[in-house]
Amino acid sequence: MGIVSSTAGHGEGDDGKDKIQQTQPDSDQDGPDGASHSQTLWILIFRGFPRDIQSARITELCIVFDDNESKNLTIRIQGRHPNFSVEEVWNQAPARTRPHFYRRLAVATVETRSELDVRLRDAILGTHVNNTESDWTCQSWVGDVLTTLQDARLITVEEGDNALNGMVNYIARAPWQ
Repeated sequence: MGIVSSTAGHGEGDDGKDKIQQTQPDSDQDGPDGASHSQTLWILIFRGFPRDIQSARITELCIVFDDNESKNLTIRIQGRHPNFSVEEVWNQAPARTRPHFYRRLAVATVETRSELDVRLRDAILGTHVNNTESDWTCQSWVGDVLTTLQDARLITVEEGDNALNGMVNYIARAPWQ
């Protein structure tokens, strides 16, 4: 099927994370008890419509904050070549309740010291939108985002590769044509 990231490179280091990320200093934005927070990144896959074929399957990303399904951010590609853009939608209903939902794949859980930590969101939004290649799709974009997150050491190489492989496998379950 050939869904691969068009962004070259992977995160460096043995585990894809550096010491700065692993032990962050306390910030003024922490709660009074210094509680930690989490952001879980998911890949959402939707069946193609009106016909479910591999090339029509839609992929999006969703960040769930502190394991609270109602507190989330969905980020997706909108439009068609050559006018793709990134859209973000806050606090959507769970993906499984949306039309044509097929599968949700966990990428990684990123521990943060503040609810206001936007590193994951900003890295996703900062990923290049490729409006030059006519065969570039939302599936390609998810691969590019995973590479960006690996390079930023927000996820490990293994987490990104496992998520990309899982996405490709679920997309491949649809008919080819």
